[in-house]
Amino acid sequence: MTLRKRLIALSMAAACAATAFAGAAFTDQSSIKVDGKVIDTLTEKNVIKGYEDGSFKPDKTVSRAEMAKMMFVLRTGSDDASYYAKDMTDTFADTAGTWSNGYVKYCQAYGIVSGKSSTVFAPNASVTTAEAAKMLLVYSGHDVQKDGLTGAQWKENTLKLADKDGLLVSVNTKPDDALPRQYAAQMIYNAISK
Repeated sequence: MTLRKRLIALSMAAACAATAFAGAAFTDQSSIKVDGKVIDTLTEKNVIKGYEDGSFKPDKTVSRAEMAKMMFVLRTGSDDASYYAKDMTDTFADTAGTWSNGYVKYCQAYGIVSGKSSTVFAPNASVTTAEAAKMLLVYSGHDVQKDGLTGAQWKENTLKLADKDGLLVSVNTKPDDALPRQYAAQMIYNAISK
């Protein structure tokens, strides 16, 4: 290979690397309080994404539907839940026919999510830190019944286990707070890094 061809090849490789790196930066990067590797890891896995305007919106709260989608992607490695949307019975009246239907059905089938009632999921409501912790504990292999993640004491049991498992490390929210995107990412990162 001639010197000229080597230089061209190196230039092209550098351009590709710069393009790949540029995709990982967000226009509001300075507003993100969690470690950059948290966001980078989850965006690489397509668990969480930025917005079309190039921002991440770290303080925007995560809806229950969005958290169900993240749990689906985390567990399956895909963001296509169309099979579950059409091949599973609708339990929640407020998710039938919505973009989140397949994600919610899948997560409900595996005990990752539960509704606000037997027929209401509240997909557009903000997920709380405690609710997200419960989802991640089930994802991590905890048994909903055996570990008391359901019933009157679900929140207390969830928080004890989440603390024990390190899910809440570097998460600056209270259990009943609506969970911001950056702390949802931190909790997911904590779950997959243990």
